[in-house]
Amino acid sequence: MGKLKLGAQLYTVREYMKTEKDFAETIKKIVGIGYKYVQVSGIGDVSPQAIKTVTQDNGIKVILTHTSPARIKNETQKVIEEHSMFGCDAIGVGGLFDAPHTEDGFKKFADDFGKAVELIKESGKVFLYHNHRYEFERYNGKTGIDILLENTDKEAFKLTFDTYWAQAGGIDPADFIKENSDRIFVTHLKDMAVIGDKPVMTEIMTGNMNFKRILKVSEKVDIIWHFVEQDETRIDCFESMKISHDNLMSTGMFE
Repeated sequence: MGKLKLGAQLYTVREYMKTEKDFAETIKKIVGIGYKYVQVSGIGDVSPQAIKTVTQDNGIKVILTHTSPARIKNETQKVIEEHSMFGCDAIGVGGLFDAPHTEDGFKKFADDFGKAVELIKESGKVFLYHNHRYEFERYNGKTGIDILLENTDKEAFKLTFDTYWAQAGGIDPADFIKENSDRIFVTHLKDMAVIGDKPVMTEIMTGNMNFKRILKVSEKVDIIWHFVEQDETRIDCFESMKISHDNLMSTGMFE
């Protein structure tokens, strides 16, 4: 079993990716921090060709994306072709946005995306769903995540498992990883601190989450991809990405 692989979720630096010029400058900064892999998410008017050129020129690889759910459903083949252009095999959505957060809503999502997920699988790629907190609400004893996983193809429909939001939903992230390893493609890592009696996102290993156990369990069950994400930062977003990168690399668990 090899070492874990660390990537940058570009949503963290979305304010600096509105144009192709901005995207190129931001990728250089991300590479300068030390990241070798990225998730494309939250970008502005940046073409698939530009993503390919900039990432190749900087020696960094796109592992996954967050892509418009409507485009995935309605332009599935085009989305697949675009991902192939910049060398990415994981096509993701950021959550359940077009259906109610109910038992029927989660079932409807699984059904609505069924055809697209099938086409993505046939292309040799995988569909990813990113959780927040609301997927851990229970309906007749089952969480929203349970419902999604029970109603989808286990080989074609996998998770971008956000450890922070799982913890916020009362779930032990390491236990979830251990119990659902066959359905997790990648994790999102951000830490949880308490400031002014409120939970807030913070740089990894500067808060209260048990990342030592999260990473050890991930290594044991062979989940190798882990991406740093900060939905919001209280400091410069690039400095935030550097702190999390350096803290994780100091564990010796990443390549």
